Amino acid sequence: MTTSLWSTQPQHRFWYFHLLYWLLYLLLKYTHVAILVPLQGDDAWPFIVSYTVITTLGLLITGWLGHRDLMASYSLAQQLKRLLYWLIPLFFALLVLRQRLLEFYALELDKSMSWFDILIGTPQLVFLPLAGWTAVFMLIKANQLYQREFIAQQALLNQARAARLKVLRYQLNPHFMFNTLNALNSLIVSRQGLQAEELIQHLSTFLRHSLKNKDDNLVPLPQELDALTAYLAIQQLRFGKRLVLNWQLQTLPKLQIPPLLLQPLAENAVLYTVAEISGEVQLDISFSCDDKELKITLCRVPAITAPTTETAVWPASLSQLAERLDLMFGAKAKLQLQLSGGAFYSELCLPLESLYVDH
Repeated sequence: MTTSLWSTQPQHRFWYFHLLYWLLYLLLKYTHVAILVPLQGDDAWPFIVSYTVITTLGLLITGWLGHRDLMASYSLAQQLKRLLYWLIPLFFALLVLRQRLLEFYALELDKSMSWFDILIGTPQLVFLPLAGWTAVFMLIKANQLYQREFIAQQALLNQARAARLKVLRYQLNPHFMFNTLNALNSLIVSRQGLQAEELIQHLSTFLRHSLKNKDDNLVPLPQELDALTAYLAIQQLRFGKRLVLNWQLQTLPKLQIPPLLLQPLAENAVLYTVAEISGEVQLDISFSCDDKELKITLCRVPAITAPTTETAVWPASLSQLAERLDLMFGAKAKLQLQLSGGAFYSELCLPLESLYVDH
């Protein structure tokens, strides 16, 4: 579909300006004939016939030239050379035709005028419209070449962006897999078969979500929540009663978010809290939205009161998350973090206009 639109839109644009140019030129000549020729005591209709025939021929021949060459990959210099190859002979042919038409229809025309006088006195009447059309066509051609180059550059940038996003996704998954397999091994060694089976089921849910969404196309928010729930359930199996989860979900509209966007936050929340200190740790996970953005907060209770956007050293997974957000949403997405041993606060804000299902 994209190729079809690209091949037809420039042609439509060319024919619009092509017809507009020649019709405006013909209107200008009709106005000239209607005003000036009667003042000279001559009949207007021979000139009207002459200009109509010459303009029609110019419209048809230049239209054929433009339609033929518009989509060709010629440079501007090559394109001008190709046009001149046809337009120079056309100029002399139309010059001779104009004189013959006037000689045939305008009986009072001075037949003693030599061809040298014709070439000196009247060429601008044929040259100017052809030169004007050439200028218009070259402008259209230059714009078309610029758009083609711009679209090609955008395609390359999009491919590079998609490749970079995939690399970031693949860098996130091994951290989770390594920790989960270690937890599974511990459960098997300690002969906790029921918990090991439950962990495998949660792992299956999470991996199914990950493999199903290989690209960074948006996925329904409930689907991403299911994956996050499975991930945190695995962590609860690892740490038992020491990890308490407090979900706070407002009524949300139908939204889509990038897949596995929340897993790095959950992974580091566990890493900087329950994995660092002994005793019970409560993590709050809240989702809310206003008219402009979706806010996702994941923090330890009691929460840190003054989150900052700068940290001395961010973990690799969170740096990669920040890069993903920048690639996908630019400055419209915000990530606030504060973390240390035993403390964690994260707040992720995504632009609501980019998350609607019908977007």
